[in-house]
Amino acid sequence: MATDVAQRSTKLAHIHLGVDGGAEKFFVRLSRALAKRGVEQIAFIRHDRPWRDELAEHCTVRELKFSRSHLKRHFVRWGVSKEIRDFGASTTLGWMSPASKWMPKPGPDMRTFLRLGDFPDGFHTYGNVQQLIGNTPEIIRQAVEMGWPAECAHMISNFVDPLPDNLQPVNRSEFNTPEDATVLIALGRFVQRKRFDLLIETLARLPDPVHAWLIGDGELMNDMKLLAKQLGVEARTHFLGWQKDPTPFLKASDILVCPADDEPLGNVVLEGWNAGLPVVATASPGPSWLIEHGKTGLLSPCGDADGLAGSVMGLVHQEHNTDLDANSSRKLATFSEDQICRFYTERLFS
Repeated sequence: MATDVAQRSTKLAHIHLGVDGGAEKFFVRLSRALAKRGVEQIAFIRHDRPWRDELAEHCTVRELKFSRSHLKRHFVRWGVSKEIRDFGASTTLGWMSPASKWMPKPGPDMRTFLRLGDFPDGFHTYGNVQQLIGNTPEIIRQAVEMGWPAECAHMISNFVDPLPDNLQPVNRSEFNTPEDATVLIALGRFVQRKRFDLLIETLARLPDPVHAWLIGDGELMNDMKLLAKQLGVEARTHFLGWQKDPTPFLKASDILVCPADDEPLGNVVLEGWNAGLPVVATASPGPSWLIEHGKTGLLSPCGDADGLAGSVMGLVHQEHNTDLDANSSRKLATFSEDQICRFYTERLFS
């Protein structure tokens, strides 16, 4: 039976070693939402995270150096455990596998969870982890298939914040993009599995009125700029860097594209729906779970630039289901803040 978490004393510790990306944005978003529901929280993070101040608005923050030294690790973990006890938390939530090395020892007064937004690569550092939370069914399925107890593995997905009613889109002209262009937008880190190269190859198959906004940063950015030049779409490919708040860019776009080969969830799909955009994606695990082809978005095979281009042109020419927006809005409602927070509070504090 659901319990009103605001009516009881609940304290939660987080351990998060991430840098800056979609997972970190959701971490801050979830912790803020839990704070609104009366959950007191303390978070252990690395120094100089760009989202530190935003997190500190609703959560006690401890910045630490998480040493790779095996010996120092024991001292750091002991210190983290002591601070968690002093804070009074009875539940610790680690974020992604690297956090598992620093989890306190579970016991009568401490329950430990590890939240995964990606597929597990083994459990050799999970000694102090009691239960897993994955944000897609496929993550949970793979964990169980690898040997994790099914009764200790739980699926709770993500949510996105509703956009402000007064949100203004960015001015396209400030980014050398014609007002009458069809703007594709993609967000993420410039790493191989995100396949920004596939989006650029897709753009090369599309007519001149179509432009692409690429929001993010990463090791392959220069390679992507070179590819755009080689394919003759340099003027239509706009590298906009990492944006703390991409929503004004989403509001100024026409179609969200998720071209990844290996996307566990695809939080960008939720962000696209949230901004009222139609979504085209490759059929990697997350988007395939979220999107019902032809009803809430369009899917094409991974690595298929022709298929992705066909999806885009189908939307441009309105050849596909005109109810995409309404269907995706209904689907997005199942990923509401209230529902996801209820799942978390029931799981963490029951």
